[in-house]
Amino acid sequence: MNKDFKQTSRSGSLPWLLQRISAVILFVLLLLHFITYHFLSKGRAVNYQEIVAKAGSWWFPLLQFAFLLTALYHGLNGLWSVLEDYTANKFWRLVWYGLLLSVGAVLLFVGTLTIIKLYTLPVA
Repeated sequence: MNKDFKQTSRSGSLPWLLQRISAVILFVLLLLHFITYHFLSKGRAVNYQEIVAKAGSWWFPLLQFAFLLTALYHGLNGLWSVLEDYTANKFWRLVWYGLLLSVGAVLLFVGTLTIIKLYTLPVA
């Protein structure tokens, strides 16, 4: 029996695998983020000076940037998978793809600027 499924641009197995890998990496980075912000504060609320002090270390900006990259990839890849499944017209797929790339580039730029700004702030 031949079903008439919509044609997609690729088989989908590699994006599916990368989505699962990015989910595991995102989970680990989220745990590190939680530990850094909440558990290392000794039971009290974390204030701005403590965050700026942590940003002075070499690992903190790398952790934040890895978290940003992984979250952006995971979210945009997941959204693209859904849009690709429900958009049959190749023109609209191209429009959605360009829009997702543009939004991703803007979010990466703003997120990277925020990390750099936090990293270069003087500790008060």
